[in-house]
Amino acid sequence: MTKGLLTALGVMLICTVVPVAQLLLAPFGPFLGAYFGIRDINTTGDQPLMAAAKFGAVVATASAAILVVIAIVLTALLDIPTRFVILTWIAVVVFSAYVAVMSTLGGLYRLMKQRTAAPAASAGAD
Repeated sequence: MTKGLLTALGVMLICTVVPVAQLLLAPFGPFLGAYFGIRDINTTGDQPLMAAAKFGAVVATASAAILVVIAIVLTALLDIPTRFVILTWIAVVVFSAYVAVMSTLGGLYRLMKQRTAAPAASAGAD
């Protein structure tokens, strides 16, 4: 699970730091990260939706932890008005929910693609 999580977080980071492409890639970072990250975890016993939801929850929890640390550091170091502190925490919640949904969708897409490709490959081998 750790390798898949680190892969997902790494892809999300890469999608946000590429200078010109970040405008297009950053919103799809959680989707792409989960698409590539879920292949590194064992999902043999679960249905695709449950496996993708579990992985999306793990990725969202990790990214929420990172966002909380950033928000705490920003609010502690900068003297900003209370309304912006509230907006910062609202953004943490919204972005964490966005990461959860997009990671679940990316993982589900990958698992569904694998499950439909496996019967086609075995049928072609006969």
